[in-house]
Amino acid sequence: MTWKFRARLHQLLILSAISLLVMVHVHYRSPSFPFSPDSAGYIEQARNFLDSGSLLNTPYGLVPGDQDQVENRLFPIGFAVVLAAVSSFGIDAKDAAVGLAHFSAITLPWLLFFSFRRSLGTIHALLLAGLAVLSPGVLKHSLMGLTDVFGLWLATAAIGLTLNSRSIVGFIFAGLLAGVAYAIRNVHLALLATIVLYFGYCWLSGAARERRAVVLQTLAAMFGMAVVVVPLLLRNFVLFGSPNPYLMGPSTIGFVENLRTYIEALLKDGTACSECARYVAWSLPGLLGLGVLLIAAVYTVYKYLWSNVPNDGKKAFAISTIYLVTGSCVVVAARTRYQWGELINLRHTLQYSPYLLAGLFVLLANHGRAGVFKGLTTASLLVSACLVFFHVNYALYSESFRNSDKDYPKLAHAFASGKAYLCGNQADTYLVSNWAHVFRIECGARVRQIEAITGTAEGGEMRAVMSANDGYVSVLDAINDIKQQAGSRPIRVGFFPGRFGVEPENLPLSAVDEQHLLGKGWQIFRNDQQGLLLEYSKIGADHTPLR
Repeated sequence: MTWKFRARLHQLLILSAISLLVMVHVHYRSPSFPFSPDSAGYIEQARNFLDSGSLLNTPYGLVPGDQDQVENRLFPIGFAVVLAAVSSFGIDAKDAAVGLAHFSAITLPWLLFFSFRRSLGTIHALLLAGLAVLSPGVLKHSLMGLTDVFGLWLATAAIGLTLNSRSIVGFIFAGLLAGVAYAIRNVHLALLATIVLYFGYCWLSGAARERRAVVLQTLAAMFGMAVVVVPLLLRNFVLFGSPNPYLMGPSTIGFVENLRTYIEALLKDGTACSECARYVAWSLPGLLGLGVLLIAAVYTVYKYLWSNVPNDGKKAFAISTIYLVTGSCVVVAARTRYQWGELINLRHTLQYSPYLLAGLFVLLANHGRAGVFKGLTTASLLVSACLVFFHVNYALYSESFRNSDKDYPKLAHAFASGKAYLCGNQADTYLVSNWAHVFRIECGARVRQIEAITGTAEGGEMRAVMSANDGYVSVLDAINDIKQQAGSRPIRVGFFPGRFGVEPENLPLSAVDEQHLLGKGWQIFRNDQQGLLLEYSKIGADHTPLR
């Protein structure tokens, strides 16, 4: 057995061990209900695509009108189509959503290692692979049936092929993967721009004789993107009259606050040190220190390191930095322009933190010229040791995983209490709940989600991430709006404690509120601290009370 074969075997064993740790993590820490309202939209679209060929889903909120399902203007269709493709093998769409997240997290170390091994060297590529899957963002969202980790997997595959391909077919496939990533998440517009800008860097930095090959590679990658992106944009234009119809209300959070929130989330994901990230983002000394560090790092790189980095390392640094900067700008700009209902968090930075680390390791890697910068090896060891310590500590002891199922009893109670009432074929009935996504996922009911009741403590906290006209002061205020939005349709409403500002202290409704609703034609089937079930029937319709 030669030393080279033994080295390769050791690399494979280390990668296998990292993947095994991820498997243990997702097996023992996955919540009982690993879904969110976003998951409900993707799953519903996938089921409809298999059943009828449509990509309709229940609109979010109390959208007026007679249609219970409409085309989704907010999210692109890519993830729903992928879920439908996986589901065609007999797997339910909700299981496919979680399975893709698990698969992506388990195989991500291998993808990162083989994408950056040539540019970083074996040691730093292994370190990058391990730290990336132990990052707070990947650890948390690998447990959920969402697009996040699968989107990172696609972006990494596209970037890896762009860095390492030696044939036109490879660049076409890289573009194709980038197009699929964009079809899954709007934010991967940054990935498309990154690949094009990266080829621009290669054209400017390469020799004149290499520029023709760079142009061909660029055209190949753009062709691969166009195969997916052009049909998607045409579909949007035909359905919505715009190639980019994804709009929401104006944001109530300014640029500076969004930027500082983003810095905190990115540093937390990249370093796994929550306290460090919070201090840097939200204190004046922290921000000034970060600015001084960045300026010093740029000067040091320009003066001492860049000329000694090999060409593969320069390309890896270029594409990593371009993706980090472009993606960060897209996130902060979008969150400053539109109101998305949540603050910037790990979901929005996990796409870029591996590339923050990749760019750092390019500069810290010993490219065979350690004498150029005497402190380089020491700095590399110190930074690597700190990162490993913080990531391992987070993976083992973070409170995030100890309370992952804290809301499940409330969720299970809501579904058990409302299943007979909201599930089933409710023909022409306007269904509403504060736990709508649970019923949409578990029984396929077309239940609409109310906005938060902001008169409670929980609702007040949500006020900061809501548009000005969203939300209700009280449960009665929400019920009155439901009647107005439903028009002449029969209505069924199920409110249960634990979500969107509906808490036990809001229930039961007072006798005065009860009489008000009865006087307006509502039937009250349940009104206690465990839930509120209401129905409004059409005039002259048969009515069988549900007990």
